Amino acid sequence: MNVHVADGKVINPEGIEINASLQCNMRCKSCAHLSPLFRRENADPAETHDILAVLARNYRASYAKIMGGEPLLHPDIVGLIEAVRASGVSDTVLVATNGTLLDRASEEFWRIVDSLEISVYPSRPVTSKQIDRYQGMAREHDVSLLINHYGHFRQIYSETGTDSQSLVQDVFDTCKLAHYWRSHTVFDGWLYRCPQSLFMPQKLENGGWDPHEDGLEIADDPGFLDRLHRFLTRTEPLRACGNCLGSVGTLHPHTELPRDAWRPQQKPEELIDYEFLELCKSDIAADDGCVDSSSFVSREAG
Repeated sequence: MNVHVADGKVINPEGIEINASLQCNMRCKSCAHLSPLFRRENADPAETHDILAVLARNYRASYAKIMGGEPLLHPDIVGLIEAVRASGVSDTVLVATNGTLLDRASEEFWRIVDSLEISVYPSRPVTSKQIDRYQGMAREHDVSLLINHYGHFRQIYSETGTDSQSLVQDVFDTCKLAHYWRSHTVFDGWLYRCPQSLFMPQKLENGGWDPHEDGLEIADDPGFLDRLHRFLTRTEPLRACGNCLGSVGTLHPHTELPRDAWRPQQKPEELIDYEFLELCKSDIAADDGCVDSSSFVSREAG
């Protein structure tokens, strides 16, 4: 189901994303949120509630996903969950974590969260004993638990960018974050189609640009619903698509890199998986989703 208007609101059949903390305790190569380049910055629960409450007058998501960075770095993650729930933007609150800090989560955290996604990576594996404990906590507190084991990432962006408008259009058209996962991201009073359009222009070595160019300021006026729907269904690439690789970057084994080695300097043309790009274009032409199971090696529900 696509983004659509019903009962006076834009309906997102997927989740709206809130970044609890921009920093992460891991430095994964090709992190879509560019977390290795950010210093610690935590979302304010009261401010998050207020802006989501305004958005909720014209927008509703299937779930609200609190992520990062690493969300469990937030000093008041329970307060943030409560704030997101009270905003009315969704009835379901999901927290996405790498699981490495989950042992420190409070009993109240388990009582208040609805869903939990744990992404397990080779460089920081979560033990089977820990997984057993988390599954037990999830059952005890009726939390939906999903555990993904990732062994590979796709290249996510290029510092240099491209002048090829046809490639930019292809990257945008095949981007799962924009069109299939609908990773709508709220930050500082603005809404973005994807996290890259928010975070990437802030951290490019050449200074980037104002990310508001690819965002929509959240407002409460009679014309906002129409602006919101047009923004979320536009078919023109974002400015960020000139540097972004969307969902079709080359595949590489998961690894962590130091901050000074993190930035990809190759041109986008050198970082595209052209075979996968053509597969995605064919799937779009056939009105089918572009499925990529190559980045994770197993998936299990707890």
